Amino acid sequence: MSTYFDTILQNPQYAVLSAISLITIFIVNFSFFTQDEKYPFLIPKKPLELTDRRVVKEFLANSKSLLANSRTAYKDQPYRAYTEIGKVLVIPPSWVDALKNNRQLDFLTPAKDASAGDSHQYIPGFGPFGFDPKMPTVINKYITKALTRITGPVSEESSLAIRDCLTDSSEWHAIRPQADLIRVVSRVSSRIFMGEELCRDEEWNRTSSEYTLLAFGYGGHLREYPRWLRPYIHWFLPHCWAIRAKLNEARACLKPHIERRNAIKRKALAEGKPCPFDDSLEWFEREYEKHDPAKEQIAVSIVAYHTTSDLLAETLLNLSQYPKVLQELREEIVSVLRAEGGMTKAALYNLKLMDSVVKESQRMRPILLGAFRRVATADVTLPNGDILKKGDKIIGNMSHMWDSDTYDNALQFDPYRFVKMRQTGDDKKAHLVSTSSDHLGFGHGYHACPGRFFAANEIKILLCHMLLKYDWKLPEGCKPQPSFSGFKLLGDYSSNLLVRRRTEELDFDSLSSS
Repeated sequence: MSTYFDTILQNPQYAVLSAISLITIFIVNFSFFTQDEKYPFLIPKKPLELTDRRVVKEFLANSKSLLANSRTAYKDQPYRAYTEIGKVLVIPPSWVDALKNNRQLDFLTPAKDASAGDSHQYIPGFGPFGFDPKMPTVINKYITKALTRITGPVSEESSLAIRDCLTDSSEWHAIRPQADLIRVVSRVSSRIFMGEELCRDEEWNRTSSEYTLLAFGYGGHLREYPRWLRPYIHWFLPHCWAIRAKLNEARACLKPHIERRNAIKRKALAEGKPCPFDDSLEWFEREYEKHDPAKEQIAVSIVAYHTTSDLLAETLLNLSQYPKVLQELREEIVSVLRAEGGMTKAALYNLKLMDSVVKESQRMRPILLGAFRRVATADVTLPNGDILKKGDKIIGNMSHMWDSDTYDNALQFDPYRFVKMRQTGDDKKAHLVSTSSDHLGFGHGYHACPGRFFAANEIKILLCHMLLKYDWKLPEGCKPQPSFSGFKLLGDYSSNLLVRRRTEELDFDSLSSS
């Protein structure tokens, strides 16, 4: 008696039909069962849809409304989403406190995850965009501990950098806040990270900035190629050649500075004197056996300068729409700095209205729509008792920061919001550097942004100079509008700010700094 397999072997048409049937069954099973049915999908894949290209594209284009609407649809329940960082479990903000210090939920892995396709650190020339796990150590070990003694140098450099960028013209003139303010922040930050000489090296500042712009811009071109092809195709792309050439140019800019510093250190050592340098060039050398100074300094600029200048620009755009608040801030600056005897750490702490304005600006437009990004390094029990499997990714939906359940009049910019919160006994959540599940601008928990203390002080120092020394307003009819792409929430890069020099009520140089 012939068997089914004999029939197939004797009749090729049956073999073809059987193969088609098996493939169809596999596709249907793959399409349905690879979608974890435990949780609903924000944008489900269709039957027989093998890739997530369509759903990711839809998420990128509509993420802000999708995430906001999901708060109504799913309330306090998690759901899955196909995003630019892969398939993730989007958790409600109420879960963040329960998970914030779980060491089996790793931040470092997703931060350096090349499979997300957004850093390209695996491609020669894109190294500064890769996450460096030692960066938080350097920030915590050296920068945060030095906040008191670096306040004076930051203020001094702020005065010089702002004058060079905004000029002393008493006529209204336009600046591009997102583009121009990064020059100021880069120079001021570099005073601490690289020392007085290098922060004023125009060649280094130009080259490192050009590298960052090239890599940011051309990284988008690389994403047009499939992820598996990028490690190979970059060798044939002129854009990638230009990025590698610019990084080598940055290395060449630093080389004479490094050689000069090494000679000074050798001389100090021979004379039994301590190392005369205390900046990130020196810190990285202490922490690494092998290191690339240009790569490390550009990495610092990407992590610190861009996020700081973004928040500074957003704050100024907001203040330009509220002249009454701007004047109140000037009065606070004069009062506090006089009382504290200058630009001190204590003075910065007591600028409470300024602290509130910056925190509210960050609440209204954080740089991300999703925070608390983690990957499970082992099976993790979630607050509802479910198990998050090893290797699964989670992210927190930040749209609750504009939800009336979290804040009163949540869609309205309220410069006094966090000043009032200090007065209601919720003081711990009210500070700019405070993190909570209600305000995830700096993250939350064990992996909250380690550089937020330096960034907060730097922004306040810059605002002291900018608000006392300059008038600010928006061009007629201008209303800045942010844009978004996936989890990224971007500032308005098209809006200008109008600025002019004014006579300040307080001479910073006449007060002592520390």
